[in-house]
Amino acid sequence: MSTIANEIPADILKEIEYWSKKERTDTDSFILKLIDEGLREWKIQKVLRMYQNQEITLWRAAEIAGVSLAELLAELPKQKIVFQYDLEELKEDLEYARGK
Repeated sequence: MSTIANEIPADILKEIEYWSKKERTDTDSFILKLIDEGLREWKIQKVLRMYQNQEITLWRAAEIAGVSLAELLAELPKQKIVFQYDLEELKEDLEYARGK
């Protein structure tokens, strides 16, 4: 693991230190938690855009993002994305589910 604290601007690091104290954790652990949560959220947004552009199915989007299909389905109305599902996607999902 590499140290990134030296690369963080002073004002952001000060805020991170403040919140890590409030969370009763060390700064490094708090930074890792922020990165993990941010990456998870970024992946969800990315796959939802891919789904919206009909590049991938929702099933595949959930797999790429590492979340459940139900979780992505719940995100659709929050992001004002219309649920799209046709016969071709059903076939693709069934093949995927069968491991083909």
